[in-house]
Amino acid sequence: MTTLDLKKLTSCGSDWESNQYKLLIKVKEWSLNFNKNKLFPSIEESIQLNLALEDLLRENIECKLWFDNEIRGRRTNERVIVYEKAHQVGHQLDKLLNFIDWALQLNRPVLEEGRIIKNFVDDNLVIERVSRVEKNYHGKGYFSIPDNKNRMLNIYLYEIIWDWTQENLYQRISSNLVRSIPYNSLDNSVEEFMLNFVSYSKDMHEPVAFLIQSDLDFPFKETMFPIAEEKLLKHLCS
Repeated sequence: MTTLDLKKLTSCGSDWESNQYKLLIKVKEWSLNFNKNKLFPSIEESIQLNLALEDLLRENIECKLWFDNEIRGRRTNERVIVYEKAHQVGHQLDKLLNFIDWALQLNRPVLEEGRIIKNFVDDNLVIERVSRVEKNYHGKGYFSIPDNKNRMLNIYLYEIIWDWTQENLYQRISSNLVRSIPYNSLDNSVEEFMLNFVSYSKDMHEPVAFLIQSDLDFPFKETMFPIAEEKLLKHLCS
């Protein structure tokens, strides 16, 4: 899966028909993934494309207004002098704006489809704390989540990490798989199993533990797990 290079797609003197073809292929790929309920990384790529295109549109609309007012036409002795270079620049700018508008309209319904699927999955994930303690030990803990498609219960050790980006401090979650158990090997309920698991944890003393439950059998790696991680992070930071 290749990622889009928006700078190349929107550079001056681009082959706009070729750029449209490249973008059509990528958006079709995202749509096919969504039809299979596979959200990631397609939805992130679609969101980033939309944000980048909207930024480009704002910047170039301002540029076009300035260009039209200051360069493209000047009146001298009742005559309009149009410089050849200015005409070429204005022509390329018009093509760029038309491409951006076309790309936004192409991406919008696909992005909306991805968001609908994501919201549906999020609404069907339930987070429940099963440990006696409420607070994390140094931002660490455990959570379990079912992989219903493969009939496995996965247990992860998570850690909340603080990072800087563009001078802003934000939190992210890092998770490592520590155990996978087939459903037919679970003698007790998931709650009892998870309580027994954390009670024998060697990494932490009385760790916090959560169950993330769902009946959905959507693809685990591409959909269920990343949305569950995101929802747990919001839950922990609220």
